Amino acid sequence: MAFDKAQSPADSIRLRSALLVSTTGDWIYRFAVPTLILAVTGSALSTAFAYVLEYIPYIVVGMVSGVVADRWDRRRIMVICDGTSFVLAMVIAGVSLGHPPVAVLYLCAFALACVRPFYFPAFQGLLVDTVAPEQRSRMNAWTQTVDSGLNLIGPVIGTAIVAAMGVSSATLVNAVSFAMSALLVYQIRYGRASVDAAEDAAAPQVIRDFLVGLRTLWQIKPIRYGTLLGTAANMAGYFVEGNLIYLGLHVEHLPKVALGLVFSGQGAGALLGAAIAPRLVDRYSTGRLFTFGMGGSGVAMPVPVFLPYWWAVVVSWSLEAVATSIIVVSWFTIRQHVVPAAVTGRVAAVSRALAFAAIPLGAVLGGLFASTANPIRTVFGWAAALQLLVFIGTARSPVVQCDVRETPAEAEAVAATVRPAGPGVLDSAADG
Repeated sequence: MAFDKAQSPADSIRLRSALLVSTTGDWIYRFAVPTLILAVTGSALSTAFAYVLEYIPYIVVGMVSGVVADRWDRRRIMVICDGTSFVLAMVIAGVSLGHPPVAVLYLCAFALACVRPFYFPAFQGLLVDTVAPEQRSRMNAWTQTVDSGLNLIGPVIGTAIVAAMGVSSATLVNAVSFAMSALLVYQIRYGRASVDAAEDAAAPQVIRDFLVGLRTLWQIKPIRYGTLLGTAANMAGYFVEGNLIYLGLHVEHLPKVALGLVFSGQGAGALLGAAIAPRLVDRYSTGRLFTFGMGGSGVAMPVPVFLPYWWAVVVSWSLEAVATSIIVVSWFTIRQHVVPAAVTGRVAAVSRALAFAAIPLGAVLGGLFASTANPIRTVFGWAAALQLLVFIGTARSPVVQCDVRETPAEAEAVAATVRPAGPGVLDSAADG
């Protein structure tokens, strides 16, 4: 299948802007819907459940959303996602004017959360289809910058808009952001060859297509090891991140502003890492850079074990965020380089689902460690121990051999790490 990879500067700006606008809209609804539920119910548990709803679709729906991204026009999928989000946001804005049943609010919130997992693999696929290989690390850095920047200021923007405008007006702003994103994506020039009609008629159903993506992920050794190691690293990170509020407010009895310094340091570190990552990708082997990031994270995590003070937590988590951005940018670039374009959506969706599945597990395990006599040392110590194992595993894995600057002969050597597939598995992936 042939793709149009000649993206104009204007199209690049549209794609970047669409991601920024659409992701900003996500932050608004993350606060608007729980705020409305709290106003209706007055229950902290009901409000917390609204946040839980956001993660469930990424784990469940996200496992198969990549099939859609690989089977249909990726630009159109992103436009439909933003258009559907616009409609749902308008519905929420309308029902918020009265006294809606809580079940209706949950249903709208869940439906909106189900749309977003389709957006990510479609975006990743469109990026591979339209961005030249030598420019992908910079686009990945932009993606990480947007994500990190909004993690830093998103809560401030979201709560400020909801507090200043009210839930109904804030949700209207949310709807407008999705409409703007859809318009920007629609204007991107994109020509993807259509699937042959006869082939499409005989194509496997969703489950079979999903299994093709899963097998591709498993058969390409660097992607298999990188996905599993990245999931383990994500779990190690949430040993800490899932329990920072408990450690700061309940254990250390710190003012909220002190806790804010940790998250601000994390955001600043992530932005710094995203800024330097493309330059590092240009100069060093991508696989070794990915390994270096894993090691850097392992070095940063145990700082509070030796210095169990809150300022050391700020330093540790800021440095860990720098390493995480380097990991993310180098990993996305490796995956886009190694995985066939036709199955990019499925591999990206499965990887993301696994990463999200590690979040609650890591947070719960970290919570168990936080109940010990020396919670800061214990939580950070166990997180660092797991991250050290991840680093060792990465250094001994095929991922370290990947390099997006490789010569054709070296690319062939990486391709040789793909195990022989079952009849028609990778062939159908390449055709699809």
